[in-house]
Amino acid sequence: MVPMSEWTLQEEWQLEEINAARAALLLAREIAYPQLDIAYHLSLLAELAEEAGDQVNIEDGIIEQGEQLASFLFNILAFEGDQLDYYNPRNSFLNDVLEKRTGLPISLSVIYIDIANRLGLPAYGIGLPGHFIVGLRDGNESHWLDPYHGGRWLTLNDCAELIQVAVGYEGPLDASWFLPASSREILIRMMHNLRAAYVHKQWWDKAAAVIKQLRLVEPQTAEHLRDLGLIYYRQQSLPKAAYFLNEYLAQAPNATDATMIRQGMRDALDGWAPLN
Repeated sequence: MVPMSEWTLQEEWQLEEINAARAALLLAREIAYPQLDIAYHLSLLAELAEEAGDQVNIEDGIIEQGEQLASFLFNILAFEGDQLDYYNPRNSFLNDVLEKRTGLPISLSVIYIDIANRLGLPAYGIGLPGHFIVGLRDGNESHWLDPYHGGRWLTLNDCAELIQVAVGYEGPLDASWFLPASSREILIRMMHNLRAAYVHKQWWDKAAAVIKQLRLVEPQTAEHLRDLGLIYYRQQSLPKAAYFLNEYLAQAPNATDATMIRQGMRDALDGWAPLN
């Protein structure tokens, strides 16, 4: 068994069943905290689960237990959504969220789900457009709660409102949005959030580092080549920009933004490489 100190995100990705919390911590170590002690932070989650066990009555129903866990995390321990500095990259790093007890919807959901599963509760992630929530199965019924807003229970109308606020969508809800998100889907969404946070702050080197990790787990996604090319273009690193944008156009010649890239950047990049 490889020691946790030597375990990599790529090795985690190769597992048949990855652990979302562990993968999130490996991402944090890969991008921002090279000395991060993964085992220690996993032990913190185990300790939280042990403390939560004193607050959750296993003789109660699933929904009651889920509510008791939410009360423990979001009332007693005061985990909460970061509404003051939403785009702070620390909100995407599970070690930081465990320390400062504020984070994004998805990072708070990962903590809730990890602890719930340790307690035997059937909790899972739900990747609504623009907002991540938690689902709890109770027999044939599913119930939803929102860790970002204090662990409150959600109706369909509440979910529609969250989506509308996040992305402006006001149409009918798609049933597929409420399907359980796999650990792989959760990790990829966390990586996209982190990339967006770095782009928002114009921390281009960090954004590029995240996209390089995305390329390792999604090698067939041509958009990662484009995004790297655009970042290098912003940094005036034209040889690298030309290489990645050229590769993007080669893999996705009919992409909706292909013409814009060919025409809008041709003058700047002509000296480095032909654009397809």
